[in-house]
Amino acid sequence: MSRSTIGFRLGIAFAAVAAFTAVLAAAIVGVSWQRSFESYVRERLQERANATASIIADQYRMSGDWTHVGIPDSLYYLLADLNVQVLDAEGELVGYVRKPGEEPNQDVQRITIGEVSATAPIIVDDESVGEVRVASTAPSGLLTERDLRFRAATFRGLGLAAVLAVVAASIAGALYARSIVRPINAVTRVAVRLRSGENEARTGMAGTDAISQLGSTLDAMADAVAAERTFERQLTADVAHELRTPLQAIQATVEAMQDGVMPVDEERLGILHDETVRLGRLTGSILELSRLETGSAYFEMRPIDLAEPVEQAVEGSRALMESLGLGFETVIQRGPVVVGDRDRLTQAVGNLLSNAARYTPEGGTVRVDVRAEGPEALLVVSDTGIGMTEEEYARAFARFWRADRARTRASGGLGIGLAVVKEIVERHGGRVDIVSAEGEGTTVTITLPLADDRPRVVV
Repeated sequence: MSRSTIGFRLGIAFAAVAAFTAVLAAAIVGVSWQRSFESYVRERLQERANATASIIADQYRMSGDWTHVGIPDSLYYLLADLNVQVLDAEGELVGYVRKPGEEPNQDVQRITIGEVSATAPIIVDDESVGEVRVASTAPSGLLTERDLRFRAATFRGLGLAAVLAVVAASIAGALYARSIVRPINAVTRVAVRLRSGENEARTGMAGTDAISQLGSTLDAMADAVAAERTFERQLTADVAHELRTPLQAIQATVEAMQDGVMPVDEERLGILHDETVRLGRLTGSILELSRLETGSAYFEMRPIDLAEPVEQAVEGSRALMESLGLGFETVIQRGPVVVGDRDRLTQAVGNLLSNAARYTPEGGTVRVDVRAEGPEALLVVSDTGIGMTEEEYARAFARFWRADRARTRASGGLGIGLAVVKEIVERHGGRVDIVSAEGEGTTVTITLPLADDRPRVVV
């Protein structure tokens, strides 16, 4: 495993953490053990001092003086690892622990107060006649050789546990690192394949952990890029198809006039003018739809009464309805306040009214209805026109699609209006529904959330 890989670094990190934990645990246990054991030994020293003082007091009580008082040989094995000395009331040494048969030694160094020791008064008839001093004979103070061996064994056990912990942590770190590195490598490979042009490459990851989310996010991004590329290809094909007819008409007319087949008169120039205007309209509509679909179009969102943009669109379409001999009915309820862009909503309603007028025969009726229902505002545009089949209105929001293929491009519109309506409504957090029956008419319903039920956001 290379030292630069995540797996190697994770393994080292796990081992370092385990080693640090073991050292820290040893230090804490050592300090705690030392303090606890010293406290225990001090208590034992005091207990032995008290017991020895009690025995000496009994001897003194029987003899009446220090002549026949001493530490019995029977206590040697109890006190052999201790320095025990008996002092009279004047502080003179009158006895000490010695091996059985050992001659008294008057040069014994006295235990002084301040050493690690314990003292107990010798009480006879409620009077202190002396005291017993007890200190450890171990070279390390309170701890005897046996205590030191026990402590050494304890630390050897801790050291072995630390080594095993480091080994186990290293193995666990390597295994865990492998489980992390494998999906990361998979994400990297997919990213490289996508960069190389393999647009179908996906990680296929799913889950709630961070790496799975990274993989699923990469897949979603790849899907979005693929959809964008598909959209771009489709838009290019659609635009080329839509531009071909007016360009061919312009080209044919110009060539005919150049060849003298057609006169250069007002009629022919009018045809060229109309086709040029149509090209301008088509180009502007395509650009507007593209900006809406990519989310780059600016919307000034603010609370407005939905009746206001609807009335504005109605007034702008009234002359068209009259010129086509159509009845025009409006039932507009004031009050449904939505968060929206006034101009964009006016544009959407105008497109719906234009479509309704275009596909409704003379003598028919177009109706506009605005009202609030529960937490939503409804805008309904219905007509008594030619209608659509179920298959047709399922495709009604597709770009450059026209319901009546028998109509010419001049009379049938650009085929972009409903697509623009759909994008505008969705940017407002709403939806568009169509109900239509062939020969009976079409009803388009726009549903928008009321202002109190959605945040006020400027996009």
